Amino acid sequence: MTYKTGTISYDNRARVFWFLIILAALFALTQILAVGATTRNIAVRQILEKEVLEATTRTGTLEFTFIELKNKINIEIAREKGYRESRNPIYVSRLASDSLGTLTLNR
Repeated sequence: MTYKTGTISYDNRARVFWFLIILAALFALTQILAVGATTRNIAVRQILEKEVLEATTRTGTLEFTFIELKNKINIEIAREKGYRESRNPIYVSRLASDSLGTLTLNR
């Protein structure tokens, strides 16, 4: 049985060494960029969460104001604004027995 042995020349070892150094540097750069992107995304998310909270608070305040103003409306205010009661009101109702949800007009 014969064994073949090979020798690695200095030039090949130097190329492999620099290839591994460059590969390690690329991995390190990729890791740094990934951590930076994650940090930026977390900061943006916190800003967006704050904006959503402010918008939700604003919406709640507006809803409360709307309900308050809606409850202040009465027939006297409507008459002052020029509205009057209709003698023949028109109603639109949904038939409960119809599965298609047909609307009917009742006069």
